[in-house]
Amino acid sequence: MAALVSHAWFTGRSDFPNASKTPVQSQYTALLWRRLVAECRASGGPVQGPPSAGNTLSTNLPSTMDLISGALNNLFSYKPFFRFATGTARNMIVKRGTEIGYPWAPELATLRLHNWEAELHAVETKDLEYPHYYMKPFHAYEQGNLSWEAALEAELAAKAVHANVFDPERKILDPEGDSKLRDSYHDTMCAMLKRAPTAIVDIGCATGLSTFRLHQVFPNAEIVGVDLSPFFLSVANFRLKNNGVEGRSFPVNFLHAAGEYTGLQAGSFDLVSLSLVCHELPRSATKQIVEEANRLLKIGGVLAIMEMNPYSPHVQRMVNNVFAFTAFKSTEPYFDDYRTFQIEKAIQERGFTFPQQVECSPRHRTIVAFKR
Repeated sequence: MAALVSHAWFTGRSDFPNASKTPVQSQYTALLWRRLVAECRASGGPVQGPPSAGNTLSTNLPSTMDLISGALNNLFSYKPFFRFATGTARNMIVKRGTEIGYPWAPELATLRLHNWEAELHAVETKDLEYPHYYMKPFHAYEQGNLSWEAALEAELAAKAVHANVFDPERKILDPEGDSKLRDSYHDTMCAMLKRAPTAIVDIGCATGLSTFRLHQVFPNAEIVGVDLSPFFLSVANFRLKNNGVEGRSFPVNFLHAAGEYTGLQAGSFDLVSLSLVCHELPRSATKQIVEEANRLLKIGGVLAIMEMNPYSPHVQRMVNNVFAFTAFKSTEPYFDDYRTFQIEKAIQERGFTFPQQVECSPRHRTIVAFKR
């Protein structure tokens, strides 16, 4: 699932400390900086002033950035601060969703009328053990992905978060931003494929947004969407029934399983896709999922990944802005691990060709590798 706050949450810009702030934002800034200073001093590290036009964190200070990242992790263990940061983040994304024509409250009210417990019973694998990393709060939800709130809001959040993804200055909100990002992923991926896949696994499919888009691109392929959250998959199955055509089977199925081991038949698939998944994982889990992808694929099969591009200057600017970085880390506990992870090398080490990479937005990349 795309991050609730994959872009700065106060103004829609990654340089918000230099922009005008509301009283709540100013209060947050002061509180954040006081606590950051205390945490860094406790760690014995250097402390710079808050970023401003003449005082920014340099990309040449990795040790300082590491200290600040560690300080933020400590801050987020303080529940009132964590709730304040994530609550503010979520409220701004809800506001943005309304601004682009996707009002939160009416959509959620309609969804909540459905009998979701029946959907959960139909899809849930009762004895599935959840990895420790999955039990952390994600995306401003205390229960992370294991909650109805996260599942019912997932598609609205994706549309809100990606509304400015193609605007480098983050000023223009496009209601179709999320759709255009997924189209760009598929366009860049297809340009690198040697043949159209007929059997696909979509790992980390969440509520099926990525799975249904894969079906649109490859309508003749059988597709399995895999996710760890039975709540997300309940919504996916609900969408599946609404998308189905009477009298014709829909070539999409959903499976409640871990991406590290799906239980699907080895050597049976042409394409394994991960869309906006790896930044939500510790690198150990990503490595295991890449190994599982290798097991699932036929020789010559394709591993395709769409993710944030840590080499992008726009992502680097966010990382080196302590306030924007705080906003992001409050909802993405494993982003540090992802941005410092050489995923290309890990893919090659696990039985694939060295991956090709193509930009699919100013902040995202498409990665394609073939099973050797």
